[in-house]
Amino acid sequence: MNNRMLMPTKGGIRKMINSNQIIYIKVHLTNSIIKFSDGHSLVMQLSLKQFEARLPPELFCRTHRNYIVCLDHVISVAESHIAVTAEKEGIPLSENYKKNFYSHFIVI
Repeated sequence: MNNRMLMPTKGGIRKMINSNQIIYIKVHLTNSIIKFSDGHSLVMQLSLKQFEARLPPELFCRTHRNYIVCLDHVISVAESHIAVTAEKEGIPLSENYKKNFYSHFIVI
């Protein structure tokens, strides 16, 4: 599923992206950092709660109080972290979000 989104860039221009180009969004201090599949990042002044309200819930899932992950980029899941494409470090998976995260998958 591709959901088209307009994301701000420098100079007030908005660039069209497909939502599955986002690997994850994480909080850093008072900003959110969006990590894209082409390797670049974008810093925005939106909270994760604001992102959750705007992103398609069938494609994105909160995994930790500081992270939202694109489910299309999940490679593997361990007890407390998730491996995603193009990232060496795992994304945290906290107890508070596990049930909802697993509900997006058929677990065999």
